Amino acid sequence: MFTLFHFGFEIFKIAIQAAVYALTILTLKFVLTEIIKNDSLRLIKFKPVYLSVSALMLVFSFTYYGDHGLGDEANIPLGHWKSMNSTDGNPYFALKPDSEVNVDSFLVRNEHLCFVSDNNYYDYHLISGEWNKHNSKQEYETYASVHHLPQVSEFKTFYQRYAVYWNGWRFWFLP
Repeated sequence: MFTLFHFGFEIFKIAIQAAVYALTILTLKFVLTEIIKNDSLRLIKFKPVYLSVSALMLVFSFTYYGDHGLGDEANIPLGHWKSMNSTDGNPYFALKPDSEVNVDSFLVRNEHLCFVSDNNYYDYHLISGEWNKHNSKQEYETYASVHHLPQVSEFKTFYQRYAVYWNGWRFWFLP
């Protein structure tokens, strides 16, 4: 039910954003028509531009970089087609296609996802998919110092990162 409500909100948001973008495009068209005196630009109308922008925004909202989740699902793209996910408020990361690990806090730096899960510390290389597990905070921090990775004190929870990533300009300009 919440997914349906969230999808309805996304459609409403896309409708408003598409109208603003279409009006911006038509304003630019009007200015260009006046500057270059080309009557062929006058054939561009609001409705086709609006429908095209709406369709593109809807498609974008389901791509890797546009999918922030629907309903109780939440996603943060990390890079290299990997993402941090949360279902019903429980963040997780797929170390392997068939293996998900709960995540307490994390940070991405220099193509490495570093995270804490149940008092275990992980370093996951986003490009290669290789990962290291450390059984103690001290062991991880020694490893992190040698490999120029973030310290545990820099890690943030999923929802802190979600708010930073998806709020701001992305909230206002993307579906």
